[in-house]
Amino acid sequence: MRNGRQKVLEVKNAVKHYRQKMLTLPDGRRLKNQLVKAVDGVSFALFSGEILGVIGESGCGKSTLGRLLVKLEPLTGGDILINGKSIQSVNTKSKAGRLAFRKTVQLIFQNPYESVDPRETVERILMTPLKLHGIGSSEDERRKICVEALETAGLKPAEDFLSRYPCELSGGQLQRIAIMRAMILNPAFVVADEPISMLDVSIRADILNLLKEQTKNKNACMVFISHDIATTRYISDKVAVMYLGRIVEYGNAEDVMHRPVHPYTRALISNAASIDPDEKRQPIEIQGEPPSPVGTGPGCFFAPRCFLRTERCEQEYPPMADCGGGHWFSCFNAQPDEGKEQVP
Repeated sequence: MRNGRQKVLEVKNAVKHYRQKMLTLPDGRRLKNQLVKAVDGVSFALFSGEILGVIGESGCGKSTLGRLLVKLEPLTGGDILINGKSIQSVNTKSKAGRLAFRKTVQLIFQNPYESVDPRETVERILMTPLKLHGIGSSEDERRKICVEALETAGLKPAEDFLSRYPCELSGGQLQRIAIMRAMILNPAFVVADEPISMLDVSIRADILNLLKEQTKNKNACMVFISHDIATTRYISDKVAVMYLGRIVEYGNAEDVMHRPVHPYTRALISNAASIDPDEKRQPIEIQGEPPSPVGTGPGCFFAPRCFLRTERCEQEYPPMADCGGGHWFSCFNAQPDEGKEQVP
């Protein structure tokens, strides 16, 4: 319990490794039976009403982490607890266990057109989960819940949308319905994986506001996965920056976004677009491409591209250090005072 909020999600050293039978490196070499470290020791906690934004380059492990959180992938190591209960103890092979878990944990996908059945009407899309989970004592009551959900999402009059099919809706309208389908079950925890990346820029703010309002009103918590720093800054209470399967900086959104400490975070933010036309930034160029998640270590994974690297960085991985106020970073050479200044 913290400030009257209940701890909903606790991730303890989550690990996901894959065995790849054949891997072709950029230089043409082929390696057999390699261990791919997609998520390599991630830990954090979320309380009710909180939104954690997870950012990083493509291939950093964001989406794999999201799949682990909703049990679409099994953990290689570590544990994930929801309301104090390990998800590994949930028997999703039984119908009762699967339904109970899916009511507690929901996932909002990137492409709304692929997350719904094109042969079903909006009414059926929303009614089905209510029936499956025994919400509502009658068809009329469930229909009333659906109407209220549509109106909450800004789809008015709701009756005009109930009989429509997905092909008759815009991407934004369908994503609103997908969000309400998830939130209509009052889940404790939601993963939103790039939920606005396929939508028109003009409606993204409305979708973000809907996600934010629903999370707060339902007293749930959310992991918002995105490569867009501006939208993550807007919606998140906390931010985790991932690089090659590990969190390199973590803390309150204001601290991480406005006072970044880790050189990777500083480089990402310096190259992000700003809504303030008067804000002046000097972009920090990161040399090269992210290394392969195969055969990582023993040093810092970011060292080959880092503008602050030293010999020590190539020899050992830096532990997480606390700046204060729950702001953590993993770097030997970055100083907390550097983050208090504007990115150079």
